[in-house]
Amino acid sequence: MVVREPIVTVDDEGRRLVWGAEGGPMTHYNGAVQAFVGGTGSRVVWTADFLPHEASAVIGPMLEAGMAAMKKALDGPGT
Repeated sequence: MVVREPIVTVDDEGRRLVWGAEGGPMTHYNGAVQAFVGGTGSRVVWTADFLPHEASAVIGPMLEAGMAAMKKALDGPGT
């Protein structure tokens, strides 16, 4: 599967990135990731909106793998 993911918005101050997707099994995709600083760490929120809902069987595992990779990279070695 080939999917092009054009960047929609980069907000450095808000620590937020928004992108879309063209191609693949979806008729619509919009993703956003934002980092929030708090206490001794931070929290990352990833939102994905897509259609058709039935694509969740394919997209869900991809999002889970992406979140696991993001967590591993952001937590650093040895965590």
